[in-house]
Amino acid sequence: MRASDHRFGLAAEAYIFGYPLVSSVRLQTLHATQGIASVAGRGFNAFCHQREMPGPNSSFVNVDADLLSSMAQVDLAPGPLVLHVPDAGDRYFVLVLIDAWRDAFAYLGTGSGDGAGGAYVLVPPGWARPTPPALTRIEAPTRLLTLFARFSLADPRDASTVYRLQDGLHLQPLDPGARAPEGPPERSKSVCDDLRFWEELRVWLRACPPSPAEAEYAGRFSPLGIFDDPSPYVDPDPALAWSLRGGLRAGRDGLERLASAGRARRNGWSSAPHALDFNVDFLGPGTRDEPAWRMADRDQARIARAMAARQPFGATHGYQNIYATCLVDADGRRLTGAHRYTMDLDPPPAAVAWSLTMYDAPDYYLVDNPLARYWLGSRTPGLRTRPDGSVRIVIQADEPADAADQANWLPSAPGDFRPALRIDRPGPQILELGLAPPSIRRVD
Repeated sequence: MRASDHRFGLAAEAYIFGYPLVSSVRLQTLHATQGIASVAGRGFNAFCHQREMPGPNSSFVNVDADLLSSMAQVDLAPGPLVLHVPDAGDRYFVLVLIDAWRDAFAYLGTGSGDGAGGAYVLVPPGWARPTPPALTRIEAPTRLLTLFARFSLADPRDASTVYRLQDGLHLQPLDPGARAPEGPPERSKSVCDDLRFWEELRVWLRACPPSPAEAEYAGRFSPLGIFDDPSPYVDPDPALAWSLRGGLRAGRDGLERLASAGRARRNGWSSAPHALDFNVDFLGPGTRDEPAWRMADRDQARIARAMAARQPFGATHGYQNIYATCLVDADGRRLTGAHRYTMDLDPPPAAVAWSLTMYDAPDYYLVDNPLARYWLGSRTPGLRTRPDGSVRIVIQADEPADAADQANWLPSAPGDFRPALRIDRPGPQILELGLAPPSIRRVD
């Protein structure tokens, strides 16, 4: 049993290590085949687009009320792909490239700091052959990728313009004769469900190995059979199976405890601008290869990567976007539509844009209201600002009695609610000092 005990601990560590890969490839396959919410899947190497306007009845949960998104699941096994990116002009637009280990390894678009558009060539790992010099070459860390784009949308009447920009995103093989993408290799169907994770990790590690810097750490888990071929999980050794099942539960429970611990709050707001700093090995166009955005402790980075993998695709580094959410007022009381509130927001220094979106709680659906107003921000027409540029936002469920307050009214849910503040391309002052939005104050 001593060997089983040893492998039990290894399995708990291996779960934390392998969870980002397994969960990402599962999600990639689901989006490619079945789609997401109202957007049908288009397979690999093709973009699908969110056309549905954000609103309380949206099939998307936690949708950004002032953005429309596009996404593609990519398989580079057949060879390089040419990626066409539209020129969005002065509209905020960012395209994040994510590998199978959840590394955000490149940013493109007007909001990325790396150009306004153009053509790029995505090459799989180890591709030594030359690519056309007219195309910017981007080395992919893994053959499986997710591309996630966001376009700003200030007004639903502007949707047709955003649709045209979304349609300007497309992928095509560099070699017209390249075979069709196949997606991730399938696991053995003979493996029982409670060992499915380990079989998928074994198979997908071969398709998408970790970075060379992580290979030695991954090698510690060889006693678990994740590098064996054929699969040791079809007819597993009972002691190994016991360790794998128990270790998976221990690793999964550990992640749950970390998630429930919550984030540190400032003025009632919580944010995690450094949640993606676990990527220290692959930093391509638009990323910052700076100590402030790198987790020096790889053990900490592995845990952070696993925590990030619990979320949907699309998260970005803090220098691209900072999100902050709030559930309590200045006195620590739960935010609820039974009361009225104000928030005095100074304009973020040197930021591209800001927006405050209203969600209900505990869910993340946009709040229905007679104005169909789900957010306020720097792009909101008619927003009343003070001479110094600051904004007093009125937050309440019922319409303000003062007509002057209606321009800055963000309708809340009648029950519990949670506003979310997003800063696009925050300036150095916010990045250096951290985001600390002002407290929300109850005024009734």
